Amino acid sequence: MGETALKIGEVARLVGVPAKTLRYYEDIGLISPAGRTGSGYRLYGWRELEQIEFVRRAKTMGLTLEQIRGLAEVAEEGMPSGVLRRLDVLLEQKLEETERSLEELQAFRESLLEYRERAAMAEERGACRCAERGEGEFCGCVTTATEGVTPPGLRVVRENGRTLEGVEERERCRCGCCQPVTSEVV
Repeated sequence: MGETALKIGEVARLVGVPAKTLRYYEDIGLISPAGRTGSGYRLYGWRELEQIEFVRRAKTMGLTLEQIRGLAEVAEEGMPSGVLRRLDVLLEQKLEETERSLEELQAFRESLLEYRERAAMAEERGACRCAERGEGEFCGCVTTATEGVTPPGLRVVRENGRTLEGVEERERCRCGCCQPVTSEVV
């Protein structure tokens, strides 16, 4: 190795990545040291520093280590614009995932706002009966705030006058008398 050689601790300090992470990157094939000292210490050169920076920057785009390894393999092939074309495909996938997540988060936000409003209304009408509950009863405040709202994919059955949630379509209640309950009833 004719160029400047740095040990793993020096590289870790330079790039702001723990030495343990660098060893892991080596184990999974993302980077490889330029060589080793006679006593087995890893040595890194400028090329390896650039590989580490490549990984760090790809991670800022939300890419997985597996996706980054694929990009690194394309980079090793040296095809003009190969990395950029592959990166475009990966970023398009990330954008689609992000859009789905945003839609899910927006729906969740709407649910939270509705629950919050229901909780405030329950408090206004004095629905909390925690101080009055009898033995064997538990707080019904959260139930009150979520009453009438059935999360998607949740099957509800009534068993001996009580409502059970999360019952699979093929399952029966424990007492054998289950009756599906429409979401309007819950």
